[in-house]
Amino acid sequence: MTLLDGISPWWWVALAILLAAAEMVTITTVLVWAAAAALVTACLLWIAPGLGGYEQVGIFAALSIVFFFVGRALVARYGQPGGDEAAGLNRRAQQLVGREAVVAAFSRTEGQVTVDGVPWPARLAEGAVPPAPGDVVRVTAADGIVVIIRPVG
Repeated sequence: MTLLDGISPWWWVALAILLAAAEMVTITTVLVWAAAAALVTACLLWIAPGLGGYEQVGIFAALSIVFFFVGRALVARYGQPGGDEAAGLNRRAQQLVGREAVVAAFSRTEGQVTVDGVPWPARLAEGAVPPAPGDVVRVTAADGIVVIIRPVG
């Protein structure tokens, strides 16, 4: 560890940048805490330039562990940014629940409806009367890309 004795704080800044870049590639939200720890270690080395190699590595390791658990707790408590908006991003049919649709074609229990001119596969809700083409129905649920409909009225 004598290699780290007397090094410039810029080496820790470089490690922080490297870890942050690796985080952007892996998107794991794990390396960001080690990057923050490297940055704090650099700041501490600027304040106390006489820190030895063992102390620097010890500070970095301890801060990495603390930042990881504190960061994990904060993310669990407050969630990811944009969580509510991004939650339905890949579930477009779920966003149609409660909206009205026009029946394009329908057999006994399955068919196709259009919402804002976009066709969607549809299934009739249990106990509902099969609609005729052109009828207005309400989307009551979604199962994957299939919308569950019930006649309005």
